[in-house]
Amino acid sequence: MTNYVLLYYFEDEQNKKQFEEGVLKLFPRHKIENDNNFKYIGFAGEAEPGVEGKLDGILNSMGYGAHGYFGKTEYVALYFSRDADPDNIKRKLLIGTEEMVDADAQKMSGDAHRDTIQNLLEFDYRKIQV
Repeated sequence: MTNYVLLYYFEDEQNKKQFEEGVLKLFPRHKIENDNNFKYIGFAGEAEPGVEGKLDGILNSMGYGAHGYFGKTEYVALYFSRDADPDNIKRKLLIGTEEMVDADAQKMSGDAHRDTIQNLLEFDYRKIQV
């Protein structure tokens, strides 16, 4: 299993709720962290293409996706690292642009942002009872 972290923003509260419910249903062993109105969801899943496919399914059902419409500030960023290089955290954007994520990340402490992602990537999700 690989650990992942989602950082996301939706303009519409209903879309945010629908996305969160979909993620938490697909990945019942998860941990949520809040920092300065930002919500991170950490979870464990299969290899990256499978997790990305599941998340794309949620987004597509909402009318979002790589080829669909997303607002000027909406994004979903998936963070992960490979076992061979755990210190090299990668970010994959499912919707939105790097500029959107970076602009929001600058609103919080850079250390706090990195620490939250790192802590969730290192967490043992097998400990969570479903």
